[in-house]
Amino acid sequence: MSGPYVPSRSAQPLDLLEKQSGWEGLEELLVPKDHREAFQPDDPVAKFLYGMTMYPEGREVIEWLMDITLRQPLRVTGTSIEQTALQAAVRQGINGVGEAVMAAIVKGRQLSSK
Repeated sequence: MSGPYVPSRSAQPLDLLEKQSGWEGLEELLVPKDHREAFQPDDPVAKFLYGMTMYPEGREVIEWLMDITLRQPLRVTGTSIEQTALQAAVRQGINGVGEAVMAAIVKGRQLSSK
């Protein structure tokens, strides 16, 4: 497949979406959804990430990832409200990577202790 995958429903024009699902369906598209489970790796990957924390070199890699994601200084002051919002959104995306890695390590620990 070349190019990004766009689900067919998401690619429909708004007027067609409105006809099929009504106004309530359109409003539902705008509700923020929690996608944390979608970002969880498969069990072997989670176990591997947890296993990395058992070795000094692996721990250094995880610590470095946290340094460049969650531990970065928060700098979200722009010259306009739009620029500040954009910087905050970028930072939220960066933090999301660190949060996903940490959640995967927790999942790997849970899987390894069973």
